[in-house]
Amino acid sequence: MRCEICGRIIQGKPYRVIVEQAKLTVCGECAKHGSQTWKPPKPPTLKPQPKTSLKKSILKPPIDESLTLVENYGFKIKTARERKGWTQEDLASKIGEKASFISKIETEKVAPSIHVAKKIEHVLGVSILTHEPPSTTQLIAKQTKHEPTGLTIGDILMLNKKTGKGEKSEGNLG
Repeated sequence: MRCEICGRIIQGKPYRVIVEQAKLTVCGECAKHGSQTWKPPKPPTLKPQPKTSLKKSILKPPIDESLTLVENYGFKIKTARERKGWTQEDLASKIGEKASFISKIETEKVAPSIHVAKKIEHVLGVSILTHEPPSTTQLIAKQTKHEPTGLTIGDILMLNKKTGKGEKSEGNLG
């Protein structure tokens, strides 16, 4: 180990002194320039970490995948929220979500995950999850919900391909 003032190899025990507010490790000769002594901090002791699988099971119980949302879950959430006199922002802050997400859930544009649905049930005191399979009307609505209406670019390309439009003739290359 070298002296942090003169650079010589420290023979014997090093001195830890404060020189002009700097903590230095120095030799016996340079120790006279310091005003006080200091002790190096002890390295932190590492505590054994619990196994992650145990930790996860304590924090988040396994989700029952057989649960489904009831019909009109958005309406039920909205009525329960309004009955408590809460805004969408109030509900969102209580369950740790965004108000825009609550709006989409209430209009049934988005279905909440089982985890979020359980938080909503707990906070509002309503039942929006069931073990019953979804009804036929729910399945049909889910299948048709995000289908585009009207012509798509793909439809137009298929039409052009069938009618031969959009192809360049040999005489007209430009």
